[in-house]
Amino acid sequence: MKLLCSILLFLYTGVISAQEKKAVEAPGKKTVEALYITSTINIDGILDEPVYTQAQPAKGFVQLQPYNGKPAYQPSEVFILYDQSAVYVGAMLYDNSPDSIYNFFSERDNIGMSDYFGIYLDPYDQGQLAYGFFITPAGVQTDMKAIKSEYDYEDDNWDAVWQSKTRVTDKGWVVELRIPYSALRFPENGDGTWGLNMFRNIRRYNSNNSWNFIDREVSGFIHQEGQVTGIKNIKPPVRLSLSPYAAAYVEFKESGSAPDYVYKGGMDLKYGISESFTLDMMLIPDFGQIQSDDKQLNLSPYELYYSEKRQFFTEGTELFGRADIFYSRRIGATPKYSYKAYEELQEDEVVDYNPTETQLLNATKVSGRTTKGWGLGFLNSITLPANAILRDTITGHERDVKVQPLTNYNVVVVDKSLKNNSYISLINSNLMMARDTSLVEDPLRANVTATDFQIRNKAKTFAVKGKGGISFRRNGEQETGYFAGLGVEKNSGKLVYGISQSIYSDKYNPNDLGYLQRNNELKTESHIGYNIVEPFGIFREIHSSLFYEHIRMYRDADLFTNEIGFDTYAQFKNNYGFELFLQYTGNKYDYYEPRVPDRYYFEPQKLTFNLFAFSDNRKPLRVSGGIGGFRIPEQDQHGYWGNGYLRLRIGRRYMVKKKKNYTKKKKKKKDDGHYR
Repeated sequence: MKLLCSILLFLYTGVISAQEKKAVEAPGKKTVEALYITSTINIDGILDEPVYTQAQPAKGFVQLQPYNGKPAYQPSEVFILYDQSAVYVGAMLYDNSPDSIYNFFSERDNIGMSDYFGIYLDPYDQGQLAYGFFITPAGVQTDMKAIKSEYDYEDDNWDAVWQSKTRVTDKGWVVELRIPYSALRFPENGDGTWGLNMFRNIRRYNSNNSWNFIDREVSGFIHQEGQVTGIKNIKPPVRLSLSPYAAAYVEFKESGSAPDYVYKGGMDLKYGISESFTLDMMLIPDFGQIQSDDKQLNLSPYELYYSEKRQFFTEGTELFGRADIFYSRRIGATPKYSYKAYEELQEDEVVDYNPTETQLLNATKVSGRTTKGWGLGFLNSITLPANAILRDTITGHERDVKVQPLTNYNVVVVDKSLKNNSYISLINSNLMMARDTSLVEDPLRANVTATDFQIRNKAKTFAVKGKGGISFRRNGEQETGYFAGLGVEKNSGKLVYGISQSIYSDKYNPNDLGYLQRNNELKTESHIGYNIVEPFGIFREIHSSLFYEHIRMYRDADLFTNEIGFDTYAQFKNNYGFELFLQYTGNKYDYYEPRVPDRYYFEPQKLTFNLFAFSDNRKPLRVSGGIGGFRIPEQDQHGYWGNGYLRLRIGRRYMVKKKKNYTKKKKKKKDDGHYR
């Protein structure tokens, strides 16, 4: 342990003492005026319409990487136009070597290794939510939402319908976009000022550029946007769409039995209630066309988390993520009482059918944000009763066993944007099952109310972040629990640091409509990091962090474990790089693994390291690989592993990949740990 701490301190001191470069002072917000047009724009990748000569160009792009704030390697000019139906973007992306433009085909929503141009529009100019539209020289579209939360993130599950055309010329490459108002939410009576930022990536320089300066030493990028003015006197279109559907399925059971024919029909509705709020509804939805999950063997004590793929639950749901109490996969999931089918088995009976999901009857969602910074969200869904089928193997008689009654799911959230990109939210989730004495005497009721906030100072260098909530659950017995978390951090500048404390009572349970791996926990976390984003010496950039984590049980305050780790990522000017990770884990008393109260699985202290290196990702041939290992002194046990990865890009369309892994483990004692 002392040796590891010495190594960490030496490496960390070396990074902090590296030569610092004076940071670029952030200029004011850039602005560009949009031009109202009455003529038709042909989206053909040729900026030959006369209106382009009348529009004010947005130019002066600056580097995000490698030299944050310096002029871009190649100039760009972008024109913003609008009419009563859409916003138009025409971009001339100059390049003195058009043959060197990285122009590769890829699937939609995957930029791959191409150059790209993109625009983020924030119609409310609040730095909370922006709509992104990105395009590559090959015409591959990517759209996403940038969302302000504890940390800014991009949600690429969002999809919109918009037009684009690109063209490579002897001067560079050209982009034309048509973004219909139906893809955006914006104020009808605003002052015409929208938040705006634009990005251009030039792969051969490995350089990302933005129109409005984004300081990489400042946490978050949405609030570091510029502005486009003049988009006014437009009326939001009538946003109404009806999508009926019909589906037929053939289900085969066991050999020799006749197949079952299942017919389904329903409708999806989307309606713009106002310029701020949208209503989404589904009646008897069918998700048979949705990509299925990659099922995993789970031997851990924790439930696996699967990402949401149903568009209704991925679109316009950013507000519902506050406080981590809503997990949309609960709606329509496996029935709560599936085990009842096996408890009800009589002699000679087998479970012939036990549903793996519940059928949605309907789902309703209203969400949006006002010009005053209020965000409101409402979601309600009802699932039909679910029945398992038991069959007598002698007589062939079948009977139904109910495994979940009619169930209502409800989520309501109110969010308020505050000054300095701060916010505060209040969210409530509620599950209520219909009374059905044939199933349970006391139907399940589950309710969680929580808050989530972030308060930043005027300079946006420090933040206070917190979450807290109360859960109430009744299912024969009543349980009430709570959780709370509070943290303070410096999240801007080269040196960043923070500390947080969280507490989850042993009775806190949001999992009827949320997702939490474990409660009964007291966790203290702290970190300190140092980031050099400006090239110096042989390096392009370096990021390093040191963290410490201490976990105890909420009940009886028994020690769970403590960890200390160091991570550093470095990239050289030739775009090669490496990442090094070192970690010490103290004795671990895992009270969750045995699944038995008051027992634990003991794991002795452990040292771990990983080193990963990679070559220039821009080259046709890329080589990467890593080595790692661990040591458990108490068990006189150690092991190591390695992996290698080759990627060969062939032309604009094809790629060949090869991966190889190697693992070896040596131990003198039988087990890593044991139950106590």
